Amino acid sequence: MSSSYYNYYESSGLLHGSMLNIMGTRFDILIVVDNIVIGENIWNDIKFELLRLNKIFNRFDKMSEVSQVNNCNSSCIVSAEMMKILVDCKRYHAQTLGLFDVTRKNFDNVLLVEQSKSVSFLDEDISIDFGGIAKGYAVEKINDILKKRKIKNSFCNFGNSSIYGLGANPQGDFWLVGVENPNNKDEIWGEFNLKNEALSTSGNIPLNSRHIINPFTGSYIDEKKIVCVKTKNSIDAEVLSTTLMIAKKEESKRILNNFDVSDILIRKF
Repeated sequence: MSSSYYNYYESSGLLHGSMLNIMGTRFDILIVVDNIVIGENIWNDIKFELLRLNKIFNRFDKMSEVSQVNNCNSSCIVSAEMMKILVDCKRYHAQTLGLFDVTRKNFDNVLLVEQSKSVSFLDEDISIDFGGIAKGYAVEKINDILKKRKIKNSFCNFGNSSIYGLGANPQGDFWLVGVENPNNKDEIWGEFNLKNEALSTSGNIPLNSRHIINPFTGSYIDEKKIVCVKTKNSIDAEVLSTTLMIAKKEESKRILNNFDVSDILIRKF
């Protein structure tokens, strides 16, 4: 069950909203806003959107759209939004040489008919898991809300893995994010300046290991490393940070040619 709260700091014109247990993690946002009424209305819109998206992406919820797709015995008619997401996943699958795969096996066994919004699995063992794209997608939808509300400066942090800095910190020209050594919190491996940019981090850290699967081998990636990718788009960043955990050096070069990336950090430990 998700729970949420917010605080408005009048002296700095800053609203901090937090939502717990959403999409399996925690969501936080800082919004630079003129007054508490506007800030509260925006926060309510964000909460509603996160809950709505959770009903699409949460495969552990039997009533979610992804669960209905996974449990469909034959072809399944999906919403226009779900079809668009799946079509985007198919494009990402091609751009990453098949390494980004929401089936974790072979996305080529998912048949999409856009005109009728029909989805079919050509392999009975196939199912969809949006864990490698959902947070990035949610951050982009939240950015849409902020821009419609004429918000120029905010900082969005979804589970410390999907981050977006809109505009700048009120005390500077950008939002500064540091990447810690997971085995030594006093050591900073790198820093990223975000201004209308996304940052996604994937890795096998002590508290979150063996969660990325190579779809070609079916094996978990055990290598102890962290990948951080900075781009303009949160979905691109999340897809790439996951993919580069799997890709070999030459594969990585070919994949990166398909994306507009402004910075990358890869550290082994």
